[in-house]
Amino acid sequence: MNASERRLLELHAARPGALAEALAGSGSYERLAAAVPPDAARVLDLGCGDGQLLRLLGSRAIGCDISPHELRLTRDGVRARAQALPFADGAFDAVASHFAFGLFDEIERVVAEVQRVLVPGGTFAAMLGGGPTADGRDALHELLERARDAVAAAPRFGDPRAKNEAGWRALFGSDAWDAPQFTRCELVVHDAWRYLAASYVVLPSALYVRAPCRIVAWLATVQRR
Repeated sequence: MNASERRLLELHAARPGALAEALAGSGSYERLAAAVPPDAARVLDLGCGDGQLLRLLGSRAIGCDISPHELRLTRDGVRARAQALPFADGAFDAVASHFAFGLFDEIERVVAEVQRVLVPGGTFAAMLGGGPTADGRDALHELLERARDAVAAAPRFGDPRAKNEAGWRALFGSDAWDAPQFTRCELVVHDAWRYLAASYVVLPSALYVRAPCRIVAWLATVQRR
């Protein structure tokens, strides 16, 4: 386990379930669950957190995460690094990842592991992003301005290629994969402060005002050949 992963463990130990709480009612988990083929009998939730997606996918799914504090909240999860999955080759018909794929280091190893545990024809689906809308102005835009120093000081995790379409085309550019597909999702979040805090920004409590906002996320899917 590297320094970045240890820092993630510390943050999730302090606030397990924070992201699911912040995104409650936004539909992000439901959209990702709907992207998993209904005939996929065996599904891996990669970076399952507190198990919100697992609950939607039902008994066909198992989760993995590095955080024991998050896993205590799940119904069916194992502790594992995404770079070394403890599953057999071809163990899953689909792999899903909710705002976790962009946090992983050694991303080529993660992609190789996803490829290994998927059956030929299997689907990898991930929810990515989560930034403010490019136009308009709402509570998240205002909070990002007021908390500029805290945002600048927040830890940065993962590989930039895991977070955008161009990066996915590079990561999944081998003959083992079809071309990735990206769908833009605009989600309503009930509390901008809690959402930003769940994104690893240490916010001054004096800035807390409960206000809704919109975030832009991307539903990315790619199929193994």
